[in-house]
Amino acid sequence: MLSDTQQRLTAWGHWVRSGGGVDLGCYGVKLAVGSSVPMPVCSDDDAEAVDRAVARLKKRDQVMGRIVVMAYLGQMSLARIARESGVGSRERARYLLGAAEAWIDCALVSYG
Repeated sequence: MLSDTQQRLTAWGHWVRSGGGVDLGCYGVKLAVGSSVPMPVCSDDDAEAVDRAVARLKKRDQVMGRIVVMAYLGQMSLARIARESGVGSRERARYLLGAAEAWIDCALVSYG
């Protein structure tokens, strides 16, 4: 399901921002430093699978690769993604992000 892939991408973004899955001794929930907000949990194996899929997408389509990184790693809004990626409009950025998510979903199913 695409929503599972979106959750995996969100967890991957947190995993990368936190230094690649640094274990803080919390099982099931990881907290951002100085925060009480639960962050998505991502095993190293799962994060590396997502990372490989994102890398393949970036090689295949640089624009979609950049957009998925902006959205999930940079946590940028669609308006900012549209402006900084040069795709024009929020709607175009949303379309390309959806296409990137679908491509990654397929890559994760195909390659594990």
